[in-house]
Amino acid sequence: MGLVLVAAVAFAIPSYGQGDGDVVVGFGDRLRIALALLLQAVGGGFEMSGSERQQSSLFGGESSSVDVAFDGSASLHLIPLTVTALWIGALFIGVRILRSRVLLRTGGQGGGTAGLEAAVRVSLLVTVGTLVLSLFAQPEIEGVELSSSPVLAALGALLLAAAVTGGVLHRHDLAHWLAARPGWQAAFRATGTALRALAVVLALCSVVAFISLAQVDDLEGIADLDDADVSPLLIALLLLPNLGIAALGLGWGAPLKASVEGSSSAYGGGYESESFGLSELGDVTNAWAIMGALTLGLVSALVLGLLAARRSGHRGEQLLAAGVFFGLFLLLAGVGGFSIDATGSASSQFGGGGGGSGSGNGSFETGVSVPDALLFGLLWVFGAALIAPFLLQMTGQRTGLGAAPMPPVPPMPYGPGSVADAPTEGVVGSVGPVGPASTGVPAPGVTPAPAYAPAAYDPTPHTPTPYDPHTFQLRQQPPASPASRRTAVWVGTLAAAFLIGSGIAAGVLLWQNDDDGSADKAGGKDDKPAVSRTEDPTPPPSPSPSVTPTQDTETPAEPSASPDALDDAPELPAGSDLVSDVSGFEFAVPDGWTRQGEERPGQIVYAGSTGPEGFIVGVVPSAPYTSYENFTTIEKDAKKDPKKSDYQRIRLEPNTFQGRPGAIWEYTYTDGAGREIHALNQSYVADNGTEYAILLSWRADHWPAGEGEKIHGTALDHWRLNG
Repeated sequence: MGLVLVAAVAFAIPSYGQGDGDVVVGFGDRLRIALALLLQAVGGGFEMSGSERQQSSLFGGESSSVDVAFDGSASLHLIPLTVTALWIGALFIGVRILRSRVLLRTGGQGGGTAGLEAAVRVSLLVTVGTLVLSLFAQPEIEGVELSSSPVLAALGALLLAAAVTGGVLHRHDLAHWLAARPGWQAAFRATGTALRALAVVLALCSVVAFISLAQVDDLEGIADLDDADVSPLLIALLLLPNLGIAALGLGWGAPLKASVEGSSSAYGGGYESESFGLSELGDVTNAWAIMGALTLGLVSALVLGLLAARRSGHRGEQLLAAGVFFGLFLLLAGVGGFSIDATGSASSQFGGGGGGSGSGNGSFETGVSVPDALLFGLLWVFGAALIAPFLLQMTGQRTGLGAAPMPPVPPMPYGPGSVADAPTEGVVGSVGPVGPASTGVPAPGVTPAPAYAPAAYDPTPHTPTPYDPHTFQLRQQPPASPASRRTAVWVGTLAAAFLIGSGIAAGVLLWQNDDDGSADKAGGKDDKPAVSRTEDPTPPPSPSPSVTPTQDTETPAEPSASPDALDDAPELPAGSDLVSDVSGFEFAVPDGWTRQGEERPGQIVYAGSTGPEGFIVGVVPSAPYTSYENFTTIEKDAKKDPKKSDYQRIRLEPNTFQGRPGAIWEYTYTDGAGREIHALNQSYVADNGTEYAILLSWRADHWPAGEGEKIHGTALDHWRLNG
């Protein structure tokens, strides 16, 4: 309970963008909201509901008054798995300390009635504490009530606490019960292997995901936390295992999906979804990121396979461990996402009579695509479970080193060979002596070890034959040292991961390049492989923020100038390259600049490998405005955009481009990295009704040299439509 409170206080300290004079949600309310968010880790909820009634007069007088009522609710589903893991870990440590006290109080006899009573007491205390925190975490702010689902939180805490306390305090009782049931013992051992592998894999993937997030430029802007007093990396720590599951799913080929769905009584319904997989990862980063993701997935699968092979020599048990691991992965992928469900209604009533009402609902959901994870995860997990034993054999290892249960210690014939003279304190599964040492009577419920025949004892001194301490089988030759065996296994594993991951990545990239090449050849020119940029050349405004571009497949693009005009184009200067894009246009760019993908749908980026310099070509089919009208609308938004400060217009005026009405816009601004950017944008509406905007971004301190203006002019001189 202390752990949850400390975490809630830490998340309640920031004001989250609220100024000193306009604090709406105070520290106390923020603490209660943070508690509600954190208690979702044990099964709690986060539901908001409220209503508001407004009355106003349209023209003065009672007959023209209008009465409007709003009523709505929303629920957020987000399980912070970091809190879940820390909650279970803290409880485990506390119960281990309690177990030591129980052993001292009962004279070394753990479990039994004393252990059961302790487990019940701890579980009830944890449940009551969680219930109290859940009841406290229900504030009411500005007419909005928050519910943390106290009953569900208490029930979840009870189940988790009972499982942890029962497993720790009755470990020896469970061992005795399993010893008489080999089938259950194998299943229990496979589950333990799967849990160990899952812990290692989640730790590895979480670290990789966190480091990857830390390398993202302008992470605050992407997470929309520019004005908040909290770092997005702090929130990432709260969701570290969630990020690890997402990274593992991405490495196995399962994309991250986001979907929005809504319906309204007035406008009907709609659905939209987006996915982010390996191909999108390569578009926003580079080819090495794809190889890294695949290598991470391969190493994670091999970790499971190697652990299962080392802990069990039976192929069925190895596959069972893989199945349990896969089931846990799918469970975490299903609950580790984020979703919001909202519903609301509004009604109005006029003073003179009449009125209207409407209602709607919507949902947003994002996370690992479970169907894709089911398909690709089967291939990775069970493939690794089948291959790992052969990898161990290739490195000289034997499988199943930890599989065989430790048998009772064979009685050594200190006397004439009877069991009575054998030591009994070392029998596995017992807390104290098996029975009185003087009589050799075993404890109740424990099967005595079979007595060795007198002939089995040879009193002649001799050198002991090496044996395997796990399976008690004679070794044919001295094995290598444990350190060298472990080193060989991991070196072989990493080498195999690198080679196989590189091969898979190369195949994916070749396949993608073949597709891109065939598309480019259809446009008349092979495109060069894309090289990712480490800096973002995106200018403050978008060439077309007010219109969602759609691909016009029925009306082919037409040339924007006559053939005679194209023949009069100046010769391509040295240091420039003519590129042909699949979107139906062609223009000149500096040597080394290649297509980097799309910033947004309909915004194609051409840039080099370093620096903020680059082209963005906006394509908007069936533009319902002139280019000058579009630029003036975008400029209003640019002046208000806090992410692009110090906007200054140099010129914004209508013009004519290739015989068509257009506009030229030149301006400067400061980007998120603190660099002053000089932008020059030529836009026009072609004969086919499609608007094209050719935007060049350049560092302002390099603009006076004239190179940027020259590059933009060369691009315009060689611009044409080739559809």
